[in-house]
Amino acid sequence: MDWLNAVQTYVAVVESSSFVQAAQQLNITTSACSKRISWLESQLHCQLLLRTTRRVRTTEQGQQFYLQSCDWLSQFNNMRQQLGPSSLGLTGSLTIGAPAVSGSLFVTPLIASFLPKHPHLNIELLEVEPGEIPDLSLDIVVTRQLDNFDSTSYRMLHLFNYAVKCFASPTFLAGCGPIQSAKQLQALPLLLVQGQIKAGGVKLNEGTVLNQACRFVTHDPMAAIQAAVHHMGVVLVSEDLVQQHLLDGKLVEVLPGLLSEQRSVCAYYPAQRFENPNISAFLQHLREQSQAASNNHQ
Repeated sequence: MDWLNAVQTYVAVVESSSFVQAAQQLNITTSACSKRISWLESQLHCQLLLRTTRRVRTTEQGQQFYLQSCDWLSQFNNMRQQLGPSSLGLTGSLTIGAPAVSGSLFVTPLIASFLPKHPHLNIELLEVEPGEIPDLSLDIVVTRQLDNFDSTSYRMLHLFNYAVKCFASPTFLAGCGPIQSAKQLQALPLLLVQGQIKAGGVKLNEGTVLNQACRFVTHDPMAAIQAAVHHMGVVLVSEDLVQQHLLDGKLVEVLPGLLSEQRSVCAYYPAQRFENPNISAFLQHLREQSQAASNNHQ
């Protein structure tokens, strides 16, 4: 047994939360996958994973080892690139897909901090529909976690969790009367975007499902926010998207403390026998920045 294969297998198991999926991605048997993890745990003298019939998750030590493993694999790949035929570092191109809002608010700043380190690399950012099945022509797709998506052609990297809140203009709320419960929201014009409608609505953390769209529907969350600013109804979006409107008093939070159920944002990328250095480097950048953002919010 060697450390490189064992660590690569461990990272694959953690990121897919499944021995079966990790084995498929690495083109090995599930038994071989399990043996590699057992070997790692015996070498480290600690339990890395908690296994149940439905999922696999890390122990506290396992999560720490996962983060260190990602760093170690990144360092190994960097060393391999430095000793390889190219002395220019990353070269060629990288194509990334993301929904419009995620692309502009999350992915673009990451590209801006990544490109100066790799002057011989070009990046193209393309818009994809939220929740759309990844296109194999794209190197990386950053989007919300896809429910019931089980493909041996892709690997998934969890980035962060998010939840939406309810916002409306003071003028709109003045005409509605007091809103004291989530169920009252169902009777109001809800500015749901098409992705929320296709998902069956927005489920709140207290159990209510908001799924009654008003007469205005858009696929663009920014357009829905503008509709709320112009007193057309209640919009359900991440608070980050409306910070300036909240500061300006154009929008206020409806039922403060009410949240949707948490959803995950993930990066999907092709499962390949040999790693693409451009993809690996940007995924490592995603890991580091997502972890830093998570630590800042704790």
